[in-house]
Amino acid sequence: MVLVWAGVTLPAAAGVVTALVLALAGVRTQLEVAVGLPGLVAAGGILLSLAALWAVVITRARTRRERELASARDAAVTEGRELERAAHRRFLARLDHELKNPVTAIRATIAADSDPQAGPRGALAVIDAQATRLATLVGELRKLAELETRPLDLEIVDLEHLVADSIEGLAALPDARARVTLTVTRVPWPVPPLNADPDLLAVAVDNVLANALKFGDGPVEVRVREDDGWAVVEVADAGRGIPADDTDAVFDELARARNARDVGGSGIGLSLVRTVLRRHGGEVELRSREGEGTVITLRLPAT
Repeated sequence: MVLVWAGVTLPAAAGVVTALVLALAGVRTQLEVAVGLPGLVAAGGILLSLAALWAVVITRARTRRERELASARDAAVTEGRELERAAHRRFLARLDHELKNPVTAIRATIAADSDPQAGPRGALAVIDAQATRLATLVGELRKLAELETRPLDLEIVDLEHLVADSIEGLAALPDARARVTLTVTRVPWPVPPLNADPDLLAVAVDNVLANALKFGDGPVEVRVREDDGWAVVEVADAGRGIPADDTDAVFDELARARNARDVGGSGIGLSLVRTVLRRHGGEVELRSREGEGTVITLRLPAT
Protein backbone atom coordinates (compact mmCIF):
# COMPACT_ATOMS: atom_id res chain seq x y z
CA MET A 1 0.00 0.00 0.00
CA VAL A 2 2.88 2.34 0.81
CA LEU A 3 4.46 1.59 -2.55
CA VAL A 4 1.19 2.29 -4.36
CA TRP A 5 0.78 5.60 -2.51
CA ALA A 6 4.35 6.56 -3.34
CA GLY A 7 3.75 5.63 -6.94
CA VAL A 8 0.95 8.16 -7.07
CA THR A 9 2.23 11.01 -4.94
CA LEU A 10 5.93 11.13 -5.86
CA PRO A 11 5.41 11.68 -9.61
CA ALA A 12 2.73 14.26 -8.92
CA ALA A 13 4.97 16.11 -6.44
CA ALA A 14 7.94 15.98 -8.81
CA GLY A 15 5.78 17.35 -11.60
CA VAL A 16 4.55 20.25 -9.49
CA VAL A 17 8.08 21.17 -8.33
CA THR A 18 9.47 20.98 -11.87
CA ALA A 19 6.64 23.12 -13.20
CA LEU A 20 7.29 25.79 -10.56
CA VAL A 21 11.05 25.87 -11.32
CA LEU A 22 10.44 26.17 -15.05
CA ALA A 23 7.83 28.87 -14.54
CA LEU A 24 10.20 30.93 -12.39
CA ALA A 25 12.91 30.51 -15.02
CA GLY A 26 10.59 31.75 -17.72
CA VAL A 27 10.56 28.45 -19.59
CA ARG A 28 7.24 27.41 -21.05
CA THR A 29 6.98 23.70 -21.80
CA GLN A 30 4.68 20.77 -21.22
CA LEU A 31 5.31 17.85 -18.93
CA GLU A 32 3.56 14.53 -19.05
CA VAL A 33 3.47 12.35 -15.94
CA ALA A 34 2.40 8.78 -16.46
CA VAL A 35 0.81 6.86 -13.62
CA GLY A 36 0.20 3.15 -13.82
CA LEU A 37 -3.18 1.47 -13.45
CA PRO A 38 -2.64 0.45 -9.83
CA GLY A 39 -1.91 4.11 -9.05
CA LEU A 40 -5.14 5.22 -10.67
CA VAL A 41 -7.07 2.64 -8.70
CA ALA A 42 -5.48 3.89 -5.49
CA ALA A 43 -6.22 7.51 -6.40
CA GLY A 44 -9.85 6.61 -7.09
CA GLY A 45 -10.08 4.93 -3.71
CA ILE A 46 -8.66 8.01 -2.03
CA LEU A 47 -11.18 10.25 -3.80
CA LEU A 48 -14.06 7.99 -2.83
CA SER A 49 -12.85 7.98 0.77
CA LEU A 50 -12.64 11.76 0.79
CA ALA A 51 -16.15 11.99 -0.70
CA ALA A 52 -17.51 9.64 1.95
CA LEU A 53 -15.79 11.62 4.69
CA TRP A 54 -17.21 14.89 3.31
CA ALA A 55 -20.72 13.37 3.22
CA VAL A 56 -20.36 12.34 6.87
CA VAL A 57 -19.24 15.86 7.82
CA ILE A 58 -22.15 17.46 5.93
CA THR A 59 -24.66 15.03 7.45
CA ARG A 60 -23.41 15.70 10.97
CA ALA A 61 -23.49 19.45 10.41
CA ARG A 62 -27.05 19.24 9.07
CA THR A 63 -28.13 17.09 11.99
CA ARG A 64 -26.57 19.53 14.45
CA ARG A 65 -28.29 22.45 12.74
CA GLU A 66 -31.65 20.66 12.83
CA ARG A 67 -31.20 19.97 16.53
CA GLU A 68 -30.37 23.63 17.15
CA LEU A 69 -33.47 24.76 15.23
CA ALA A 70 -35.66 22.26 17.09
CA SER A 71 -34.23 23.47 20.39
CA ALA A 72 -34.88 27.10 19.41
CA ARG A 73 -38.47 26.25 18.42
CA ASP A 74 -39.07 24.45 21.70
CA ALA A 75 -37.65 27.41 23.63
CA ALA A 76 -39.89 29.84 21.69
CA VAL A 77 -42.97 27.68 22.35
CA THR A 78 -42.09 27.43 26.04
CA GLU A 79 -41.59 31.20 26.26
CA GLY A 80 -44.88 31.83 24.46
CA ARG A 81 -46.76 29.52 26.82
CA GLU A 82 -45.19 31.19 29.83
CA LEU A 83 -46.17 34.64 28.53
CA GLU A 84 -49.70 33.35 27.94
CA ARG A 85 -49.88 31.94 31.46
CA ALA A 86 -48.58 35.22 32.89
CA ALA A 87 -51.21 37.18 30.95
CA HIS A 88 -53.89 34.75 32.16
CA ARG A 89 -52.76 35.22 35.77
CA ARG A 90 -52.94 39.00 35.38
CA PHE A 91 -56.40 38.71 33.88
CA LEU A 92 -57.63 36.55 36.76
CA ALA A 93 -56.20 39.01 39.28
CA ARG A 94 -58.02 41.90 37.59
CA LEU A 95 -61.21 39.86 37.34
CA ASP A 96 -61.00 39.06 41.04
CA HIS A 97 -60.64 42.75 41.80
CA GLU A 98 -63.54 43.78 39.55
CA LEU A 99 -65.87 41.17 41.02
CA LYS A 100 -64.81 41.69 44.63
CA ASN A 101 -65.82 45.37 44.73
CA PRO A 102 -69.51 44.98 43.86
CA VAL A 103 -69.84 41.80 45.92
CA THR A 104 -68.35 43.60 48.93
CA ALA A 105 -70.74 46.52 48.39
CA ILE A 106 -73.73 44.17 48.21
CA ARG A 107 -72.71 42.38 51.42
CA ALA A 108 -72.16 45.66 53.24
CA THR A 109 -75.55 46.90 52.10
CA ILE A 110 -77.29 43.72 53.25
CA ALA A 111 -75.58 44.04 56.64
CA ALA A 112 -76.66 47.65 56.92
CA ASP A 113 -80.20 46.73 55.89
CA SER A 114 -80.48 44.54 58.98
CA ASP A 115 -80.26 47.73 61.01
CA PRO A 116 -83.85 48.87 61.64
CA GLN A 117 -82.75 52.51 61.43
CA ALA A 118 -81.49 52.04 57.83
CA GLY A 119 -83.89 52.66 55.01
CA PRO A 120 -84.66 49.63 52.78
CA ARG A 121 -85.10 51.68 49.63
CA GLY A 122 -81.53 52.99 49.69
CA ALA A 123 -80.19 49.50 50.31
CA LEU A 124 -82.13 48.08 47.39
CA ALA A 125 -80.84 50.85 45.14
CA VAL A 126 -77.24 50.01 46.03
CA ILE A 127 -77.81 46.30 45.46
CA ASP A 128 -79.49 47.00 42.13
CA ALA A 129 -76.61 49.25 41.00
CA GLN A 130 -73.94 46.71 41.92
CA ALA A 131 -75.87 43.85 40.32
CA THR A 132 -76.12 45.95 37.16
CA ARG A 133 -72.39 46.51 37.28
CA LEU A 134 -71.77 42.77 37.54
CA ALA A 135 -74.16 42.05 34.66
CA THR A 136 -72.42 44.67 32.50
CA LEU A 137 -69.01 43.19 33.26
CA VAL A 138 -70.14 39.67 32.37
CA GLY A 139 -71.78 40.96 29.21
CA GLU A 140 -68.62 42.78 28.12
CA LEU A 141 -66.50 39.68 28.71
CA ARG A 142 -68.98 37.60 26.69
CA LYS A 143 -68.85 40.17 23.89
CA LEU A 144 -65.06 40.04 23.85
CA ALA A 145 -65.11 36.23 23.62
CA GLU A 146 -67.61 36.38 20.76
CA LEU A 147 -65.53 38.93 18.86
CA GLU A 148 -62.52 36.61 18.99
CA THR A 149 -64.40 33.68 17.44
CA ARG A 150 -67.38 34.87 15.40
CA PRO A 151 -67.04 34.68 11.59
CA LEU A 152 -66.36 37.99 9.89
CA ASP A 153 -69.20 39.27 7.68
CA LEU A 154 -66.97 40.90 5.07
CA GLU A 155 -68.04 43.55 2.60
CA ILE A 156 -66.59 46.63 0.95
CA VAL A 157 -66.57 49.39 3.58
CA ASP A 158 -66.18 53.13 3.08
CA LEU A 159 -64.21 54.01 6.22
CA GLU A 160 -64.89 57.73 5.89
CA HIS A 161 -68.65 57.15 5.99
CA LEU A 162 -68.39 54.63 8.83
CA VAL A 163 -66.45 57.06 11.02
CA ALA A 164 -68.85 59.90 10.17
CA ASP A 165 -71.81 57.70 11.16
CA SER A 166 -70.16 56.89 14.51
CA ILE A 167 -69.69 60.60 15.20
CA GLU A 168 -73.27 61.40 14.22
CA GLY A 169 -74.38 58.68 16.62
CA LEU A 170 -73.34 61.07 19.38
CA ALA A 171 -76.24 63.37 18.47
CA ALA A 172 -78.14 62.11 21.53
CA LEU A 173 -75.33 63.67 23.58
CA PRO A 174 -75.19 67.20 22.15
CA ASP A 175 -72.41 68.35 24.47
CA ALA A 176 -70.22 65.43 23.42
CA ARG A 177 -71.05 65.82 19.72
CA ALA A 178 -70.08 69.49 19.79
CA ARG A 179 -66.59 68.57 21.02
CA VAL A 180 -65.78 66.26 18.10
CA THR A 181 -64.40 67.43 14.76
CA LEU A 182 -63.71 65.21 11.73
CA THR A 183 -60.97 65.83 9.18
CA VAL A 184 -60.54 63.64 6.09
CA THR A 185 -57.42 63.89 3.93
CA ARG A 186 -58.26 63.09 0.30
CA VAL A 187 -55.36 64.72 -1.58
CA PRO A 188 -53.28 63.38 -3.16
CA TRP A 189 -54.63 59.95 -2.18
CA PRO A 190 -58.17 59.28 -1.00
CA VAL A 191 -58.95 56.94 1.87
CA PRO A 192 -58.96 53.44 0.32
CA PRO A 193 -61.97 51.11 0.64
CA LEU A 194 -61.74 48.17 3.02
CA ASN A 195 -62.84 44.55 2.84
CA ALA A 196 -64.11 44.38 6.40
CA ASP A 197 -66.93 43.63 8.79
CA PRO A 198 -68.65 47.02 9.20
CA ASP A 199 -70.36 46.12 12.48
CA LEU A 200 -67.08 45.14 14.14
CA LEU A 201 -65.28 48.22 12.81
CA ALA A 202 -68.09 50.36 14.20
CA VAL A 203 -67.55 48.71 17.62
CA ALA A 204 -63.86 49.64 17.50
CA VAL A 205 -64.45 53.26 16.42
CA ASP A 206 -67.27 53.73 18.95
CA ASN A 207 -65.09 52.50 21.81
CA VAL A 208 -62.19 54.77 20.90
CA LEU A 209 -64.53 57.77 20.64
CA ALA A 210 -66.17 56.91 23.97
CA ASN A 211 -62.78 56.79 25.71
CA ALA A 212 -61.71 60.12 24.24
CA LEU A 213 -64.90 61.79 25.44
CA LYS A 214 -65.02 60.05 28.81
CA PHE A 215 -61.59 60.98 30.11
CA GLY A 216 -61.64 64.68 29.37
CA ASP A 217 -63.90 67.62 28.63
CA GLY A 218 -61.80 69.26 25.91
CA PRO A 219 -61.93 68.95 22.11
CA VAL A 220 -61.61 65.62 20.32
CA GLU A 221 -60.15 65.49 16.80
CA VAL A 222 -60.82 62.56 14.47
CA ARG A 223 -58.54 62.32 11.44
CA VAL A 224 -59.01 59.86 8.57
CA ARG A 225 -56.34 59.43 5.88
CA GLU A 226 -54.41 57.06 3.63
CA ASP A 227 -50.88 56.04 4.56
CA ASP A 228 -48.83 53.88 2.19
CA GLY A 229 -51.66 51.51 1.32
CA TRP A 230 -53.27 51.58 4.78
CA ALA A 231 -56.47 53.28 5.87
CA VAL A 232 -55.80 55.20 9.08
CA VAL A 233 -58.10 56.64 11.75
CA GLU A 234 -56.63 58.83 14.48
CA VAL A 235 -58.62 59.92 17.53
CA ALA A 236 -56.87 62.62 19.54
CA ASP A 237 -58.08 64.13 22.78
CA ALA A 238 -56.85 66.71 25.28
CA GLY A 239 -57.91 64.66 28.30
CA ARG A 240 -56.06 63.44 31.37
CA GLY A 241 -53.71 61.15 29.43
CA ILE A 242 -52.27 57.83 30.56
CA PRO A 243 -49.27 57.35 32.88
CA ALA A 244 -46.24 56.10 30.94
CA ASP A 245 -45.98 52.84 32.91
CA ASP A 246 -49.65 52.00 32.17
CA THR A 247 -49.65 52.44 28.39
CA ASP A 248 -48.63 48.85 27.61
CA ALA A 249 -51.27 47.34 29.90
CA VAL A 250 -54.38 49.33 28.94
CA PHE A 251 -55.12 46.98 26.02
CA ASP A 252 -55.35 43.99 28.36
CA GLU A 253 -58.74 42.72 29.48
CA LEU A 254 -60.12 44.61 32.52
CA ALA A 255 -56.99 46.76 32.73
CA ARG A 256 -57.39 50.44 33.60
CA ALA A 257 -54.86 53.18 34.08
CA ARG A 258 -54.37 54.12 37.70
CA ASN A 259 -55.61 57.67 37.05
CA ALA A 260 -58.87 56.39 35.47
CA ARG A 261 -60.37 54.39 38.31
CA ASP A 262 -62.65 57.22 39.37
CA VAL A 263 -64.49 56.99 36.04
CA GLY A 264 -67.03 54.26 35.40
CA GLY A 265 -66.18 51.51 32.97
CA SER A 266 -65.31 47.83 32.65
CA GLY A 267 -61.78 48.06 31.25
CA ILE A 268 -62.84 46.02 28.22
CA GLY A 269 -63.11 48.77 25.58
CA LEU A 270 -59.53 48.87 24.30
CA SER A 271 -59.33 45.07 24.39
CA LEU A 272 -62.31 45.00 22.03
CA VAL A 273 -60.58 47.53 19.78
CA ARG A 274 -57.38 45.50 19.61
CA THR A 275 -59.29 42.27 18.90
CA VAL A 276 -61.27 43.85 16.05
CA LEU A 277 -58.15 45.35 14.47
CA ARG A 278 -56.17 42.11 14.70
CA ARG A 279 -58.98 40.10 13.14
CA HIS A 280 -58.86 42.47 10.15
CA GLY A 281 -55.08 42.24 9.80
CA GLY A 282 -54.67 45.72 11.25
CA GLU A 283 -53.03 47.23 14.29
CA VAL A 284 -53.74 49.81 16.97
CA GLU A 285 -51.20 52.22 18.40
CA LEU A 286 -51.37 54.51 21.41
CA ARG A 287 -49.42 57.64 22.27
CA SER A 288 -50.19 59.46 25.48
CA ARG A 289 -48.81 61.97 27.95
CA GLU A 290 -50.29 62.19 31.40
CA GLY A 291 -52.00 65.52 31.90
CA GLU A 292 -51.89 66.40 28.18
CA GLY A 293 -53.90 63.91 26.17
CA THR A 294 -53.94 60.74 24.09
CA VAL A 295 -53.81 59.76 20.42
CA ILE A 296 -55.10 56.34 19.39
CA THR A 297 -54.33 55.26 15.82
CA LEU A 298 -56.22 52.51 14.00
CA ARG A 299 -54.47 51.12 10.91
CA LEU A 300 -56.30 48.82 8.50
CA PRO A 301 -55.01 47.24 5.26
CA ALA A 302 -56.72 48.43 2.09
CA THR A 303 -58.43 46.00 -0.28
